[in-house]
Amino acid sequence: MKKRHHNLHAGWGCRKAVRCKIFAVLACVAAIATVTVGGTMGWIHTPPQTVKNTFTESAVTCEVREDFDGSVKRNVNVTNTGDTSAYIRVKLVSYRVNEENQKIGGAAEIPAFVPGKDWVFKDGFYYYKFPVDPGEQPATPLIAADGIQLLKYTDMDGGKQVIEVAAEAIQAEGIDGAGNKAVVAAWGVDPETLGSGGRR
Repeated sequence: MKKRHHNLHAGWGCRKAVRCKIFAVLACVAAIATVTVGGTMGWIHTPPQTVKNTFTESAVTCEVREDFDGSVKRNVNVTNTGDTSAYIRVKLVSYRVNEENQKIGGAAEIPAFVPGKDWVFKDGFYYYKFPVDPGEQPATPLIAADGIQLLKYTDMDGGKQVIEVAAEAIQAEGIDGAGNKAVVAAWGVDPETLGSGGRR
């Protein structure tokens, strides 16, 4: 009988220990819940914090520089004429004109050329990969000294080729309200992450 009594007592002690552990865990959970609720209540009553938008496109300007003798376009580059460092991209637009320089129909593909070092072509634009300081240009021109020979057409549409150089600049510093770099917010791409330029 003593042995059986001992076993029952031991079993109760075991169950008691389990109940204590369970109670201790529940107490911890309750304490955590209290802290969480308290923290949540504090956050709800905290005035909203605003994120300053430092993206100021209007302060950035640029200017295309090139040498053109009427048939060959050379040394095409872009000067940052603004007052802050900026990323630069260029779009080349090609079309035909007649002898009166009036725009006419017909295909006008841009002749193949190798973009200058650190210029990368993506989705219709040539991006210079690095910020350009005020008053400066990319270290290498988009179109080098050997240039692009503009075409004269002998097909049914005739005419001659015109290539316009359209440049854009966006400040290198600053973020928008979502935390994106200004260039990513405006152009959807970070030039510094682009690969090599290749041939176009």
